[in-house]
Amino acid sequence: MGRMETTVDEPSWLRTGSWVGCPLIGGALGVGVWAVAAWVSDLPAFPFQGVFKVLTKLPQPWATLAAVAGGLVLGLVFAAIWAHERLVVTVSPTRVTLVRGDKTRRIEADLEAVYLDGKDLVLRTTDGREIAREKTDLRNHELAPAFAEHGYPWHDEPPVER
Repeated sequence: MGRMETTVDEPSWLRTGSWVGCPLIGGALGVGVWAVAAWVSDLPAFPFQGVFKVLTKLPQPWATLAAVAGGLVLGLVFAAIWAHERLVVTVSPTRVTLVRGDKTRRIEADLEAVYLDGKDLVLRTTDGREIAREKTDLRNHELAPAFAEHGYPWHDEPPVER
């Protein structure tokens, strides 16, 4: 007898990495923005040059710190959106649970086909209805074993409509 349920989620290194990586990338971009602002404000003419000049008029080290902090905050916001948008799929012999952010869908139906249609996970019932279609970054090789282990009809390609 296999496990009672199988959860498919982004790997933990990616979940952790998004919380570390996004702010670091944001901070680095902040430094880059400041460097670009300094360069643009020295040009003879450039659209919106005033905005760039204001950025470079901030006293150091505050200007760089502000740019880095702004980038860090934007990175954290991006990581939070990513975490909230992530689809977690739990498969058991009697139900499929789809969790995204604070929304949970429990599907207990006779399924004829489960497959990825592009980046959408699709669950279709035996009477041909599409009961669920959820965007996901999870891939075939991550999802297929979970559904197959619990006896669901996984298809590597979207089946032909009847």
